[in-house]
Order: sequence, then C-alpha cells, then structure tokens
Amino acid sequence: MSISLKRLERKKLNLGMDKLGSAGIDVERWLAMVDADEQTMKELVAAWPKLLPSFTYDAVALFGFGEPSKDPLPKPRPGEIVIRVGDWSLADLLNCPLIVRKNLFWQQDWYHGYPWVGEKMRAGIYRVRMPIPDSNRKTAPEQEKLFLHGEDFVSVCLGATTLAAHLHETGQDLLNGDWTRCKERSSGGVRAGLVVHEGRVYLGGRWDGLHHGYVWASSAREASES
Repeated sequence: MSISLKRLERKKLNLGMDKLGSAGIDVERWLAMVDADEQTMKELVAAWPKLLPSFTYDAVALFGFGEPSKDPLPKPRPGEIVIRVGDWSLADLLNCPLIVRKNLFWQQDWYHGYPWVGEKMRAGIYRVRMPIPDSNRKTAPEQEKLFLHGEDFVSVCLGATTLAAHLHETGQDLLNGDWTRCKERSSGGVRAGLVVHEGRVYLGGRWDGLHHGYVWASSAREASES
C-alpha cells in the first residue's frame, strides 16, 4: 500500500522527518531508499549504522540517597547511559528501601566476605556502556581493547545500580538476559559478573579466559573525562 506525500498533513510530514532524523537518516537518504530497487535497498540498509539507545538516570534521587541534581545531566551519546550516583557501596544499595521493596536484587550470602562489597563509589556522573557492542565471544583482555579513553570495566556497584535503575524505570533488561563482566574479582581469580534473572539483578562470576557468546563487557568512565 502506498501513500502520497502530497496527501499527508504538514504536521505528520514534520513528525516523520523528525523521527528519521532521530534515527540518523536524512530526507535525501530516505528518498534514495524509496526509489531504490530491492537489492540496492538491502545494501543501503546493511551499510547504514544502527542507532544505539541511550538513557539518563539520576540514581541519587531515584533510590532515595539524596536530592535531584540541580543541574541537567550531560546528554548521553548513542549507546551510553549517563548516570548520577552518590558515595554508596554495594552493601548500601542492597539495603536501599526501594531496592528491597521492589525486589530488584537477588540477596545472597557469598559475596559479603569480599571487601569490595563495602567499598563506596566516588560520587559523581558516569558514562556507562552496558553492554559494549560486539564485546561478547571475547576474553576479558580482548574486551579491554574495546575500551575508550578513560574507561575501565564497570564496578559491581555501579553496574548493579545502572541495571536496577533501568529495570525500575523501564521494566527492561539492558543485557537482554546475558551476562556482563565487572571490575572486581571473587575467589580463585574469577571475575564478578552481573545478569538480570527473573526481573532481578543477580551477582555471580565469569572466567576471564572464556569466549562465551552470552558474556559481554560493560565499561564506565567519569563524565568529566569525556
């Protein structure tokens, strides 16, 4: 079914062009795709970069650790989560009334013996990539090669905060059922890992040297470093 552009209201045309622009497609490119044959259309679609979703969360206010930011948070780049956090630890997060009430985290005993559970984050604004595109099927050292300047593996606390914030606000899992490696390690050198299972954030472990398709890397850097 075809629709003549001449019959569309100006408001609908403007809305359509705005949506094309948001997807990174200008009008000239769209018209070229409309006029193309099927094979050329497939080639145009394959060559066009995918626009990754981005999000912004003030986790300080969301989880009741403080007041909302007085200044607007930086705009996230495609594929980034810009998140504001305070100086809380994973232990603090697990005891957060909202986390407990909404049942956003699987409470376990094994990790409480590790010092990083009580280590507090540096308060501030971070740019998180969760997950880094095409970082699965790679060992941890191979994943590190995908980091941008100033990035490191996301910490367990920041990663759990980011996953929980997104779950609470959207009901969606940033990892789509897969795992992400984190910065910290558990016994035997196993790297801590996060996954969303049955609507709750779960903390486990992933080996550094395996090439699993379901294990990704997530990174973080302070927004001031961008």
